[in-house]
Amino acid sequence: MQYGRLIVLMLVMVAGCGSGMNDEEVVEKSNFQMPVKENTWVRKETVSKSKDGLFANADKKSVEVPVDPALADKLKKPATLAINSQQECVEQAKAIDQKRTEVQKRGGVWHAYERVAKAKPYSNYGMQLDSQTNRLAFSLKHICKNADKVNLGGWGAATVQRFEEMGEDGYRNHFLALGEVKGDIDNWVRFAKFAIESRNRKVSYSEIGASLAQSKRFIDLYAELSQRKINDDTGLQTFLTEGATLLSVIKESFTTDPRLVLALQYEKLLPFEDLKGEM
Repeated sequence: MQYGRLIVLMLVMVAGCGSGMNDEEVVEKSNFQMPVKENTWVRKETVSKSKDGLFANADKKSVEVPVDPALADKLKKPATLAINSQQECVEQAKAIDQKRTEVQKRGGVWHAYERVAKAKPYSNYGMQLDSQTNRLAFSLKHICKNADKVNLGGWGAATVQRFEEMGEDGYRNHFLALGEVKGDIDNWVRFAKFAIESRNRKVSYSEIGASLAQSKRFIDLYAELSQRKINDDTGLQTFLTEGATLLSVIKESFTTDPRLVLALQYEKLLPFEDLKGEM
């Protein structure tokens, strides 16, 4: 019995020795929780492939589908929504996101490609459309909520406050002393500088209205494609062309629409701890 008590006492003493970090360092580590990022594409279905199928597709090149210039011009045609307040902006962005979510609960556009044998070789277009519409929805909601300035909370607010109090050199040295990776610290510094520079930015709701109106057009076609009935080769070709064109236009909007560029710049700079959800 005494021998057992001795072992327990020794274990407690070892645990109490710690890892060589003082109390302040332990608190610092535990409080420095980076934000969690959600997946930009979530598919609930479980996809199983045989070993032979995986090897058979390993060398298969993705099939290119030409873009329809007339449809691309139609999708990119300027439009606007009358937006006068943050509340109106957020409501419109949520409506777009809700429609996108409804599509993806049904399996997304990816499922529309997969359920037709002749469309399956092109299903990568569907997968990308599901992913890019998620980015689009994220961007719209972000820019509506942060039109007047970047609103920080949690990790972001704490990072900027510490950066301003310590200065760049003090901030870097502080985390180097805690054993953080230099590359990570560089990312945190870039984020802090971006957030500080963005404090006084103003994005007019009328400009965001243009982004929302165009994005609504994208999501409408996205939803329609997800339920498209393909009965013959002509219908298949139309489906494939419209999907490829929509994907091309959405991707282009991320580089040409100033509001989306701002939102994605924030997403790119914000360091994330992990991905939330399942692929």
